[in-house]
Parts: sequence; C-alpha cells; structure tokens
Amino acid sequence: MIENLNNWAYSFSGCDGGCPDAKIWLCGIEWGYEKATDKEREHYYKSILSKEIKNGHHELNTSYNFFSDESMSFPFHLAFSKLYSVIQNRDISDFKNNSGDILKLNLSPIAFRKDDEGLWNENLVKATGIKTKTEFVAHLKTLNRFTEITTKHKPKLIVCIGNGHRNNFISSFFGNEKIKLKYETIKPEISNKNQNNRYIYHAKHNDTLLVITPFSTSPNGLNSDYLLQSVGEIIKDLLT
Repeated sequence: MIENLNNWAYSFSGCDGGCPDAKIWLCGIEWGYEKATDKEREHYYKSILSKEIKNGHHELNTSYNFFSDESMSFPFHLAFSKLYSVIQNRDISDFKNNSGDILKLNLSPIAFRKDDEGLWNENLVKATGIKTKTEFVAHLKTLNRFTEITTKHKPKLIVCIGNGHRNNFISSFFGNEKIKLKYETIKPEISNKNQNNRYIYHAKHNDTLLVITPFSTSPNGLNSDYLLQSVGEIIKDLLT
C-alpha cells in the first residue's frame, strides 16, 4: 500500500494544474471541499480515494485556467488574483482582467473542507494506511513532492498560503536543503489599531523566490485589500 501511496502522492494528485513553465506558481495546503455535502465527502473517502491511490501516478491537468470565471468564484483564488495584480505592477482593483499562466498546486493530495486534524476518519485510515492526519502530513514532508519540477522548470516566484505549514512548503519545493526563512511584518491600517500584525516568510534558492503568506479568509489573515496590497508590494521588492 505504501508504494502506491507514495507514487500517488509524489505526482500531481490533489493539484488543480496549469502550466509548469509559468513564472509564478501558487500552492495551498489542500483542495477545499466546501461545496460538497457530508455524504459526498464520505463517499469519496470510502469508495473513490482508495482507487485513486491504487492507480498511483496522477498526471498534471495542463488545461486548467486559474483565472477562469469558475475559479474566481472561490475567495481563496480571488484574493490571490488581487495579489497577482499588485505583483504585476497593476492596480489591485484590476484583478478581474488578469490572465496568463499559473501553476496551482497543493501540499496535500487529499481534499478537506478545512485544515482540521479531526476530519481524519476511519475511511481515510483504510485508504492510506496512516492513522492520523499529522502522521500523513509528516509522511508527505519526507517525499519532497515538488522538488523535481521546481529544479526542472525554475519558477521565478512560488506563493504559498498558510504560515503554519512553512516548513512543509520549504521541504516540498526545495527538498532537504538547509534553507533559512526570513520574515517581514505587515502592520494593519491605522484605523484598525486593534488588529494584529501579519507576517510573511520568504527564502530564495536557485533563483526561485518562495513566499509564504497567511490565509486570506481568516480573522488574522490577509482579509482586506490594504493587506493584500501591502504584501504584493513586498513581494515586488523581493523580486527585484
């Protein structure tokens, strides 16, 4: 079982897709599952997931268009589109006119409606042979999922979402290299004095800049145009 799991997890399972030659990549933690019902989720975990793992390697969906109308219906994607506008030196309000190639990946190949250890259940244990989500994430980290394609395609920028997973992002894209992350502080607007500072982390390896940001939809995340603009300006400076 573990060999099939590794072949499946090391490939592009759980990733939206796009063009690997794109200069900018985006990586989340895992596919969201918010539009599915509890019944649909359990059917996937019980009946479909084990078949996917058994089939092993999953090919990249190169026809995926990140900036499609369907994609922009998700708050996660919409926030990145705004960030992308700033990085491209355009007004943040111009996000609806974005186009171009983006490679969209995820750390984990299994879809969940939220990042929650408690969602790991008996069906997932049977499908993967791994007892907890923590153990599953630790196993994924040992695979260095995306180091091969990063070395081959040399993206200019990889934006990763989820500060709490920063060590996993580093190992997934840069392998076991001893990479030291730096960080930048983003202060809230003056009118929001009661809000906390936000932090982004970054490292550069072989001319690829990897930036890790908070979620855009969380209370302490990049949940305003002001914060997205601030982060976009920092990323622009880091790229120069």
